[in-house]
Amino acid sequence: MKKQFIKILTIMVLFVFGIGTSAYAFTAGYSSFAELYASEEATDYTIKAADMGRDTTILALHGGGIERGTSELVEALKGYGKYNTYLFEGLKATDNGSLFLRAIDFDEPTAVSLVKNSDYTVSVIGAAGDEEITYIGGQNKILAELIRLHLINKGYNVKTLSISDRIAGVMNSNIVNKNKLFNDSYQIGGVQIAISKGLRDKLVTDSSTLNDYSGSINEALSVSWPKIVPHLQKITKSEGILNKFNPSKRNFDKKIEHILEKDAKTPKELIENTKE
Repeated sequence: MKKQFIKILTIMVLFVFGIGTSAYAFTAGYSSFAELYASEEATDYTIKAADMGRDTTILALHGGGIERGTSELVEALKGYGKYNTYLFEGLKATDNGSLFLRAIDFDEPTAVSLVKNSDYTVSVIGAAGDEEITYIGGQNKILAELIRLHLINKGYNVKTLSISDRIAGVMNSNIVNKNKLFNDSYQIGGVQIAISKGLRDKLVTDSSTLNDYSGSINEALSVSWPKIVPHLQKITKSEGILNKFNPSKRNFDKKIEHILEKDAKTPKELIENTKE
């Protein structure tokens, strides 16, 4: 009865602050991998890591039966041969949600090492809801916007999350934001893609949608993003050597916001906006 009361109270608080519950499911899970390791059978989950020596790592933290469809998307992206990939997959016949480890608590050593040695990171997680929608967030706002534009230009419904959203992926503690310093000076962070259950189910059952969706993300990461990086590097270089001792980079953030305020409608427009 007490647990039920706490759950109801939590829902009420979330709605008061405008966060809502439609974008995610309530899952308590574990607070560390060590805790999960000590409590679960080794046969209940598997870890699949592929370090290809690439500069980008794509993660499925809740793969397999935990959040169906996330593994399938990361595996599809792995097929392009351009990314390191990591999958933590639930293998239980039922109740794979018990294996849930929040992104802000995800400290499994192999994943931590891969992210730490990557220039860019993307995490694919699940969201609740039967409608087909993608929620995108993370600290790397330019890359997030680039992926969003590639997806919406293919007809997908994509919502950019704000800081107040529970799955916005903007916290420093989120593993996706713990990648290498950008240009050796700025913590640019990563991108978190949260996909609704409705869309994840379609990715699993419809190979053409999976190929189209993964292809859009691949194009953003492998074709458009490399065109933007040199322009962002120029911004960090123009800020001076003292920036190495100031990871917050307020001026850099302001310039990123200025680029985003131009409200590009296509990936090509966003690329052009970063040149100015």
